[in-house]
Amino acid sequence: NQSNVLLFHKRDIQIDKLPTVRNPNQIWLLWNDEANEKALELNKVLFNWTITYRFSAEASLSAYGITLLKPQPLTDDKFNSWINSNFINRRNLAIWFVSNCNPKRRRHYFDELRQFFPIAAYGKCIKSNDGLPTIESIQYGKKFVNNLLSIKDTTTKINCNRNSNCEIEYLSSNKFYLAFESQTCSDYITEKFWRSLAHGIIPIVLGPLKEHYTRIAPPNSFIHVSDYDSEKSLAIELYNIVANVNVYMRYHEWRKYYDIRYLPSHVEPYRFCELCYRLNTIKDRIWYNDVHNWFREKC
Repeated sequence: NQSNVLLFHKRDIQIDKLPTVRNPNQIWLLWNDEANEKALELNKVLFNWTITYRFSAEASLSAYGITLLKPQPLTDDKFNSWINSNFINRRNLAIWFVSNCNPKRRRHYFDELRQFFPIAAYGKCIKSNDGLPTIESIQYGKKFVNNLLSIKDTTTKINCNRNSNCEIEYLSSNKFYLAFESQTCSDYITEKFWRSLAHGIIPIVLGPLKEHYTRIAPPNSFIHVSDYDSEKSLAIELYNIVANVNVYMRYHEWRKYYDIRYLPSHVEPYRFCELCYRLNTIKDRIWYNDVHNWFREKC
């Protein structure tokens, strides 16, 4: 094979079927977007490059989403119209879709936060009586916001599956989303974060350090739990946002200037454009002696 690059997708690799003789001028590239997975067999192959979510990879652009500059900024009239409409029409509620029951850290944070701020949660890890806002959070919220939620919001629970129309409807009709990552690996920021931004919601994030988000996210577009000393203090900030349109606006000011892309069909062209650029600019010959550990060392 005379190709410059051979790309191997981790999910599809069959180690025993790989060529035993390699073209020394060819780059073997491992594509892996999952975090903290055990795959010692990958060390049997001396990969030259990686394309993944880690910023230190040879290609890391837009693994799960990307921030793009708008061709033209929104006018003040259009932006203010969007702000006023969303501030009024979106419910003062945080939502969470969760399919991975581990780790326990994010479930614990959810359990604590929901005592102070109303959260609707969906997924196989959520018991039916845990999916609706608690009475305690409604009572606490009345200290800050009149008519916090409607009766329907506090009594109605429907099935809502990942990537269903129901999920998109909830992302488009509430003010906050718990974008809690299943792993805290460096740079691991998945589509749940980007999808919430794209649908006009403010993500509340728990995962990598805040600095990892600020490197790739629009400015002042998210809430990182590490900025608050307790779940109660975070809840107070959320009430401040839902009670004050000017505070709400600060978390969306970036929408004047930036767009978000997160669907694979939208982000993969950027990924491979970066890869093509690297192929034409990186001249050093490298190998990953322990690619398995490289993927797990920052987790």
